[in-house]
Amino acid sequence: MTTETASTETQPEIIDVQHVTCGLVPLMQTHLEGSDPEVQSVSFKVRQGIHTELWNAFGSGGRWRLTSVEKDLFFDVATFVREEENTLDPLGLMDF
Repeated sequence: MTTETASTETQPEIIDVQHVTCGLVPLMQTHLEGSDPEVQSVSFKVRQGIHTELWNAFGSGGRWRLTSVEKDLFFDVATFVREEENTLDPLGLMDF
């Protein structure tokens, strides 16, 4: 294994959806659900200034958890990590 290969394995996959204005959340969900099972983290380049919309849209529960929305130069980066689904609390209501 080369150093280049090792460093790309730790980097999350980044999907550019900053041009999408309508249907962004379903598109992001499609990418998340279609990712390979071994992928534990997925990041998206999104338009700047939609932090609140993303936090509200992805809330709690589900197979993926929004962990951060970081500002970058011309876009923001939203990062998701894979969650184990809790069969006793699938909506994540016990977190509140």
